[in-house]
Amino acid sequence: MKDYDLEIRVLKQKIADAHALLNQLETERKNYLTQLERRKAFLSSREILDILETKAGRAGSMATVKRWADQGYLGDWIDERETFPLLVSKQGNKRFLFPRESVLTYLYKKGYLRPSYEVLDRVQLTRDSTCCWGIITSVERSDQHFTYQVQLEITGEVLLSVSEEELLIP
Repeated sequence: MKDYDLEIRVLKQKIADAHALLNQLETERKNYLTQLERRKAFLSSREILDILETKAGRAGSMATVKRWADQGYLGDWIDERETFPLLVSKQGNKRFLFPRESVLTYLYKKGYLRPSYEVLDRVQLTRDSTCCWGIITSVERSDQHFTYQVQLEITGEVLLSVSEEELLIP
């Protein structure tokens, strides 16, 4: 004869253990996603070099980034392993992260982060599969990208927040 009471107790214990594990995993996932979101506010040395290469066409070195950091140009650094322990860390002895906005501001001031178009450039706007001509009247930096204010030649209408992907230079 089966011992129903014992089987029920064992099954209830398994369910309680599974609920505890589920709660632990959900909490850990929430903390992981929070750290992942917070990590976006920082740049590593490798990411800085990648920006230099893609935006300025300049191959930098870790020594250059270290010098800029030592001179205080990149803002206050943090240790990635201490600040974001749940994220998969890269290899290496030290993993310093720098505040994204400080780095990008410095690169912009140094001329390494430049817009593709300047004020008063005549550009062709390709929006909604139509092409028209315009003049750039202002440029604003938004993170690593630039947005433009363009005045259309035909109508005089001013378009705000035009991305670089929508513009072509003749």
